[in-house]
Amino acid sequence: MKSKSARSPKGEARRDAIEVEGRRMLLEEGYARVSLRAIAMRLGISVGNLQYYFPTKDDLVEAVIAAEIEASLSILDGITWDPGRPGECIHGAARALLHHHAGDSGRFYAIAEFLALNDPRYARLKARGYAHVFGYVEGLVHLMASHLEADLRARLAHILVALIDGASLQVQFAQAQLPEEHIDALAYDVAEAIQHLLENWK
Repeated sequence: MKSKSARSPKGEARRDAIEVEGRRMLLEEGYARVSLRAIAMRLGISVGNLQYYFPTKDDLVEAVIAAEIEASLSILDGITWDPGRPGECIHGAARALLHHHAGDSGRFYAIAEFLALNDPRYARLKARGYAHVFGYVEGLVHLMASHLEADLRARLAHILVALIDGASLQVQFAQAQLPEEHIDALAYDVAEAIQHLLENWK
């Protein structure tokens, strides 16, 4: 629980500034070069003051990555699903996620994947994010294919998430920034595949 000071407007502003600088350093310089001392110097505060908000480097990095995960989840949470327009809804979600992952967020996911392989705290963070995604997609499957039994819905949800993950990796690791129309075309193909699976999964 945050202290009263951390919850004050000044405390929140200081915390946000630290996260912004931590995000920038993680993105531009990589995890190994993230330094609380360097961040404190850039913000004109003491290391002790910074550590009031983030006691360790990993506390800060975890907060930055968690914010990126929340940004992706908010895209899903902001979609209103209409069973009468499944194709349109699925395409809109695929397009929004792939464009989101084509930017800095995709690079953060690559960093998070690497950290999760080596550190249990990041593995737990990844697991929490995926638990939310799988639960959300299972709800979508239930809405669009309510005739399926629960175990089949869960299996289909994992396949649909894998489709989005694979497409996101293609976008993230393209040798050059993909033109918007290429991302749109990939999103369309992914949405078509998802809709086909929803309609034909047995």
